[in-house]
Amino acid sequence: MARDGAMMQFRTDSRLRAAFTEATQRERTTPSDALRHLMQQYVRDSLRREAARQCHVVSGASDAAESLALIEDVQDLDDDLRQ
Repeated sequence: MARDGAMMQFRTDSRLRAAFTEATQRERTTPSDALRHLMQQYVRDSLRREAARQCHVVSGASDAAESLALIEDVQDLDDDLRQ
């Protein structure tokens, strides 16, 4: 997945932020890398849930193209995230 340098800002509790910063230091990573990893995992999990939902929907339908496309999206995302 290409990094285009886009910024994202959000508010969080100061105690959570401090604990998160300490955790990233323990893991020898940066907060940005940790958040990027969490976001990638969230997207991957969301696509898998949607693919599973579509499989249930399609199991009674004659056209599985949408479900197959979602499954391919999950596989493509996994490939992109491993690069």
